[in-house]
Amino acid sequence: MAAMSPGNQGWLQRLPIVNIDRSSWVSWASFVVGVEWARDLGFGADLKNGGPGLFVIASAIAVFFVLVMVIQRHMRLGLLANTFGEPQQLVTSGWFRYSRNPIYVAFLIPLASIGYYSLVAAIAATGVYLLTMTYFVIAREEELLRRLFGETYLDYKRRTPRWLYKI
Repeated sequence: MAAMSPGNQGWLQRLPIVNIDRSSWVSWASFVVGVEWARDLGFGADLKNGGPGLFVIASAIAVFFVLVMVIQRHMRLGLLANTFGEPQQLVTSGWFRYSRNPIYVAFLIPLASIGYYSLVAAIAATGVYLLTMTYFVIAREEELLRRLFGETYLDYKRRTPRWLYKI
């Protein structure tokens, strides 16, 4: 199979749903996996009857989106960050002093909300999320940032944890 040039990516790559940022796919797929694991433990019944757990999950998702807007405002970006291409500057202040990936950390809130129904499902979904994000999303982003910002990024990487605390 011949390699595709950027201008000729094929019909699949032109579909809007395929062009959604990879981190969004991983995040929401991990969340859906957790919710599916919790379906027989009360989530399914709450979904049918409008139980109180839905408020917990909806609130967690709302908090996540508020945090995304606050963090991106600090970055001076709109909500659709994947449309901005390569970063033009390295952001190391604000939320980025505590984590190199504060938006990804914020997604732990919706994942934790699954614990209302099942702690095991919440932990499992969080594990899937952390592993997948670390190796299939963040590793690629870090390589891009290293190429673009060189030693400045490597210095930031040495002093700032990927997730939180030295994780």
